[in-house]
Amino acid sequence: MDSALGFVNVLAVDLSGLGEINLETVIAATALVGTVVVWLVDRYFLRRKRLVYRVQVDAPIGVFPSSHMVDVEVRYQGAVVPDPSIVLLRVDNAGGMDIEPHHVHEKVSFAFPDRKIVGLEVTESKPEALGEMLQRQLDSENFIETSKLILPRTAINRGDSFKFLLVLSGRGDGVTHSGYLAGGSAGGGVYHEPRPRGPGRRTLLFGALSMVLVGALVALFVVDVLQPPDNCVDGQLRIIGSTAVEPTVRELRSAYAAECTRADITIAAGGSRSGTRSLQETGAKDPAAAGQLIAMSDGRAEDSTELQGRPVAVVVFAVVVNRSADVAALSATQLRAVYAGRVTNWKQLGGRDLPIRMVSRVGPDSGSRRVFRDKVLAGDQELGISSDDCRAKDDPAARHHRCEVGTTEEVLARVNEIEGAIGYAELGNSRRFPAITAVAIDSVVPEAPKVADSSYRFWEVEYAYTYKTPGADTLQEAFLNYLMSAAAKPILERDGLVPCAELPAAFCG
Repeated sequence: MDSALGFVNVLAVDLSGLGEINLETVIAATALVGTVVVWLVDRYFLRRKRLVYRVQVDAPIGVFPSSHMVDVEVRYQGAVVPDPSIVLLRVDNAGGMDIEPHHVHEKVSFAFPDRKIVGLEVTESKPEALGEMLQRQLDSENFIETSKLILPRTAINRGDSFKFLLVLSGRGDGVTHSGYLAGGSAGGGVYHEPRPRGPGRRTLLFGALSMVLVGALVALFVVDVLQPPDNCVDGQLRIIGSTAVEPTVRELRSAYAAECTRADITIAAGGSRSGTRSLQETGAKDPAAAGQLIAMSDGRAEDSTELQGRPVAVVVFAVVVNRSADVAALSATQLRAVYAGRVTNWKQLGGRDLPIRMVSRVGPDSGSRRVFRDKVLAGDQELGISSDDCRAKDDPAARHHRCEVGTTEEVLARVNEIEGAIGYAELGNSRRFPAITAVAIDSVVPEAPKVADSSYRFWEVEYAYTYKTPGADTLQEAFLNYLMSAAAKPILERDGLVPCAELPAAFCG
């Protein structure tokens, strides 16, 4: 949001000293700025939940030759289909937000007037796990009402798509839809797209047009407005600690270094406690070297008078499950039963008949593991390791199935690729993995607003630690200020973090 406003501010240039400007030029410039503003509002402000469907095929099945001498008929699963036709229906999440099961306030359905659904298959899904899950739900529950297909309530992430191939009986034609999606700053809904379009065509067209118009505007008014931020400082800095926020810190580093090109910032995440311990040890031996370190920590570091921590943002964590489990919500009691080894199959929790494979962080340096233990398991410890590769148990006689990996990224990668897998990770990062569902805990979905209203409990404050107080004119101090600046806010929010400035003092105190 701030980045969009900042870009518009760049276009609000000082026209003094340019002499008389004719009316045509002013009108042209106003039109150019207006077009850019429209695109920026659409791109940055109107985050919609949007399902788009397209009828790719809707045609009767022709029976040839037609004569009194030849009797040809169409059969589906052994039964004759009178007046047969086929429909190929594609559905895409074309909006700017993930769609969770609770977002479907009115059932999404597709109707085929004057026709009866005879057969149905899910084809060409992205990811494949989504299609498999939909097919299982359609086969096991009543989502077909004669001439209507009801879409099962399931998580459909941004960019997900799937196709329904239907065999129908009857002489009708056409497809209609109904349904309502709640949420998103601009609402949401289900839309018919009559013609195929390339991925992101609307955004690409707006973007390309805006770039042309911005170029024309720059040609009209050449103004030197791209000055580096006031807090640019030369030097070297190394950021260590939490792997949960490592992707976000990399984005922040890149954004800062793009403007402050003489700042040399490297990242070496290895775990929250590992980072703060390394900072403490380095400071005790070489305070000057510690002045080039910042340690990110999920929660407060161990008590130390030398370490100074600044709260940056709240990290929203989530329990993540491979979609193959067919589970979208769990209670804290159920999670404690899973991690205590009392529940070992998803079927016991209303899901598929699949073994539960726990993927955990190596402890005790992991901040996310500590937060999971304290906020979800109520202080209980996790079970011992029974698998090295997270897929197969090393001891076939072991009752539970659990492995450990070194980083948050590894947790997400394993849960994404292994059937029946479960783990815990930072919410923003989990959205990049198509075969993962971030489950609701005690009926509360993991999202930033649920942290702000205190209904969601699996979160922690992210602190940036230094050894003693940084020098006023150091890169260490400059980057800390940047982390908590308005320029960093859009990056934090895009990755699912909540800046402390946006929350009551009690959250980050």
